[in-house]
Amino acid sequence: MAYRISFDDLLNATPHHYKTTAEAWGKWREAVTTHANGLRLVNQHVSANWGSVAASEASAFIDARHLKATTAAGVLDKVSRTLSSAYSNFADAHNKLVATVSKAKANGFDCAGGHVTDTRPYNGQSDSQATQNRASLMKTYQADIDAALREATAADNSAASALRGLVPGKTDLAGGNGTGTGTDTGSGHGTPAAPVDYSTSGNIPVPPNFANLAPNPRAQQVLNFAKSKLGLPYIWGGNGPRGYDCSGLTQHAYAAAGISIPRTSEEQWSAGPHITPGHEQPGDLVFFHPDGAGRPGHVGIVLDPKAGTMIEAPHTGDVIKIYPYKNYPGGVLGFVRPH
Repeated sequence: MAYRISFDDLLNATPHHYKTTAEAWGKWREAVTTHANGLRLVNQHVSANWGSVAASEASAFIDARHLKATTAAGVLDKVSRTLSSAYSNFADAHNKLVATVSKAKANGFDCAGGHVTDTRPYNGQSDSQATQNRASLMKTYQADIDAALREATAADNSAASALRGLVPGKTDLAGGNGTGTGTDTGSGHGTPAAPVDYSTSGNIPVPPNFANLAPNPRAQQVLNFAKSKLGLPYIWGGNGPRGYDCSGLTQHAYAAAGISIPRTSEEQWSAGPHITPGHEQPGDLVFFHPDGAGRPGHVGIVLDPKAGTMIEAPHTGDVIKIYPYKNYPGGVLGFVRPH
């Protein structure tokens, strides 16, 4: 069933996470292409300088790997292009909605939940004239809001459908989801997941010692909240209760423990204090920079440092889950322990 973007999702969205994620996948494509080209050069060298059965077998082996790498690079390029297109369309819909809501409010209309209602008196106009003019204006605003929601929904579902076709099975497009996030920042994100063994990390269960992981009651409250949301969908700009983006989940988890933190992953990273890697504890925030440029693009909640796991809201099309945090492209940016 196609997912429909809600008014609040789109109004509070952070479309640049589509772009950040697309750029991250583009970097993967560049790396795989470089690898494929390297294999081609090795194969040429072997063919030109060896003259034995072993050389033929080595050449065939390298040739097969080159074909796989080239195919993978093509898929990664399509993923990057799909997300770039989604970013352009989603951002356009988001900007149209923001502009429409701003104009409607300036003219005395309320847009709560995406439904336009009139809140202003008619300023001396005759009832019939006022009714006609403002009804027409209200109808225009409602049509513009509905159009923006349709545009965003089409962009999101089109991207999700294309990505499912490109990356079948359990391959995770955003170890985080963007959105975005994706975490969103809600950063998130989403960010591409590193190659990992899904038999051990794709569907990680709640550890049996969950109740004893946290170092203090507040950290346990953070984990309890996050655990209670496992299985809910990632929603771009989501603040619950039916779904969250990455930083929406972390903000609400800390709020459940009586700790106020900012909304986006960038702001949460800047809020500090920062914790030295290797000294992170359950309940800490773990940040990632998928583009390797030192900017937080995704955030999760450390669950078990020994196992290297976290609870995260990954990306559109996925659900809140337990996932490894040590193999993200670009690496872990760092850890923060709000208080």
